[in-house]
Amino acid sequence: MIKAIVNDFAENCYIISEGNEAFVIDPGSNYEAMKAYLDAKNLTIIGVLLTHGHYDHICGLNKLLDATDAPIYIHESDRDFLFDPTLNLSSLMADRFRVADKHRIEPITESTTFLLGKTTIRVVHTPGHTRGSVAYAYGDVLFSGDTLFKETVGRTDLPTGDHTALTQSVHRLLGAYADNTLVYPGHGPFTTIVHEKQHNMVAKSAL
Repeated sequence: MIKAIVNDFAENCYIISEGNEAFVIDPGSNYEAMKAYLDAKNLTIIGVLLTHGHYDHICGLNKLLDATDAPIYIHESDRDFLFDPTLNLSSLMADRFRVADKHRIEPITESTTFLLGKTTIRVVHTPGHTRGSVAYAYGDVLFSGDTLFKETVGRTDLPTGDHTALTQSVHRLLGAYADNTLVYPGHGPFTTIVHEKQHNMVAKSAL
């Protein structure tokens, strides 16, 4: 089951579950809605999956750390974002964000996999929006973070952003997954691989 929760930054948090176990993807600011859903469904968090380290995607982490003993997973190249307000962009906010318990963080790479029920979740490194951006492939669904949106892509003018790398990452995703793959992005509505092949200007651009 997949549940989407939108927060104050129009960022999409996702909760994916099988049985009574769940992963939370990118816990943003709407902690109360996350907790209400988890409690209503009697779900136990077995891990927090981060697509990258920007504030709008991680600002619910410290509350989750208080509520669960689950580990936090982030690509090794973005780990520093969790402790650096300049990198995670909270230096622009009233409160400078840092993860409270660094011992709960487990860096991942593209070779990392997770198991939810009988379904394997695979990590896809998609640098460009940040150097450690990833997508998570779960069955016929791709959680693309801020790499790929409906008919557009993530910005690359923030710390460690790289437009060439992002273009390569988008082309890689569209070439690796079936046309009917559902894409759940970090912001905005869901889309499909085939829709992006037809309508996304970066997708149609030459490398």
